[in-house]
Amino acid sequence: MKIKNKEKYIGIAMISVIFMAFFIANKVFIQKPKVNNEDIFVSEKESVEETKSVANKEKPKGKKITVEIKGEVKEPEVYVMEDYSIVKDVIVEAGGITEKGDLNSVNQAKKLRDGDCIIIPSTDGNSRPVSGGTAMPGGKDEIININSATKEELMKLPGVGEVTAGKIIDYRESSGGFSTVEDMKNIGGIGDKTLAKFKDKIDVR
Repeated sequence: MKIKNKEKYIGIAMISVIFMAFFIANKVFIQKPKVNNEDIFVSEKESVEETKSVANKEKPKGKKITVEIKGEVKEPEVYVMEDYSIVKDVIVEAGGITEKGDLNSVNQAKKLRDGDCIIIPSTDGNSRPVSGGTAMPGGKDEIININSATKEELMKLPGVGEVTAGKIIDYRESSGGFSTVEDMKNIGGIGDKTLAKFKDKIDVR
């Protein structure tokens, strides 16, 4: 009789152990953690905001410049561009070149400067590109804009070497640009005689 009772207790104990083991396993391995939908929404929103913030930071914020483009383009006009724009950008802004447009002699990668006038030549040679200024009528020498021309372009002027070209650029940057062609006489080495050599080849547009 005692043996039977002992076996009975052992059986009950084993059942209890099995039940508890099953309960614990269910609690640890089967039950899924609750997900807070609100937390997910907030996290996604923050991620989107961070992406927008990074995108905005990557966009350069420069000053505006005014550039004219004419010649063999579909919409010749004066355009307001970002100051980091290149010649190709204003060509695109003008609707691209015409059927007669010739880009072989145009440096499309050149950085634009305020006051530039870009002339797209035609394949028949009636137009010609510009060096920081505008072309003279009749296919004569180009007019150089002294407020935007590079050192190399300034050195094309009669009597202007590398040193004088550097002085022109230094004066332009320190004074905010030339108001008139006569302002060139404020630069050391350029007097009335020197200015007379290229006065008709420059402008301040």
